[in-house]
Amino acid sequence: MTLKLNESIYILKESDDLYQIIFTATRKIKRFKVDSLVKKVIGFLNEEKEEDKVLENFSEKYPKDQILSCVNSLKSEGIIKEYLDTLDNEPFSKQMLFLDELTNSREKTLELQRKIENSNFDVFGIGGIGTWVVNGLYQIGVKNIKIIDPDVVNKTNLNRQLFFNSLDIGKYKVDVIKAKFPDINIVPFKRKISQNDNLEDIIPGSDFIVNCADHPSIVETTKIIDKYALKYNIPYCVAGGYNMHLGMIGPIIIPGKTASFQDFIDYQKRMDPLKDFEKIKDIESTGSLGPIAGAIANIQVMEIFKFLTNKGDLNINKFAEIDFLNFNIRWINFGQNT
Repeated sequence: MTLKLNESIYILKESDDLYQIIFTATRKIKRFKVDSLVKKVIGFLNEEKEEDKVLENFSEKYPKDQILSCVNSLKSEGIIKEYLDTLDNEPFSKQMLFLDELTNSREKTLELQRKIENSNFDVFGIGGIGTWVVNGLYQIGVKNIKIIDPDVVNKTNLNRQLFFNSLDIGKYKVDVIKAKFPDINIVPFKRKISQNDNLEDIIPGSDFIVNCADHPSIVETTKIIDKYALKYNIPYCVAGGYNMHLGMIGPIIIPGKTASFQDFIDYQKRMDPLKDFEKIKDIESTGSLGPIAGAIANIQVMEIFKFLTNKGDLNINKFAEIDFLNFNIRWINFGQNT
């Protein structure tokens, strides 16, 4: 175990006995009183040092208890961090620097990272949202992902679905995606979600479900997934949708703890300004744009990251609507538990 100044903070001198600490991940600013020992310890820990070396370096001028009190105070304020030798070559070191500012120790940061890595995910629907979601989960460190989709790649997928190119046309999407991630456990299922299909070989054992399957509709597929989520007490999200220049960040639903998917649907029906009009023609197809698909999916993955780490304002009992032409974002609460 070694000690070092938090790598992602600014330290600014306000006066001889007052420093300002700026935490870049959260943008929080702390004003911290300093004395001669604090200043010397901060200067000494510009590089990693064993805690014993800190005590040894200052023991001639300061009592051991005072040095330890100084070090512990700097730790509790997040100004210095404990580092483990096992993380020297950690592929998620940058992510853990981000988490470091949200925890009080590197041990807790490592615990959260390992929780992410050991979580089992099911992603239904590997299309405009699902491909980006799989990539996002990989980037935060998820190592076990089941992907479920019956479709093959076609030309119209290439403008908005990640990983596919013209050489993949005619190949099963789940097979192409599995080949892209040889270093994690991707389990493909060439399956369509329907009322007649039994998902007992897929869903049990999952820690989180992401539903991106929109055929025949996201509502119908989520109703099916919701039954299994309730049965096995698995949290899930109705993954972000997009249509033309509009996007939606779907809610995270925790069975028995949050408003339900039915609450979400009931709210949508109540608030639909067109609900009293007779439908003459339904939508056959809409336009879509790759950057919007990627943006929505990555925001959705950020919400999943916050859920897994229990950090930030969680996307519970609410959803967001984003207009990408003017970038208006509106968060909307729904359900009985709001």
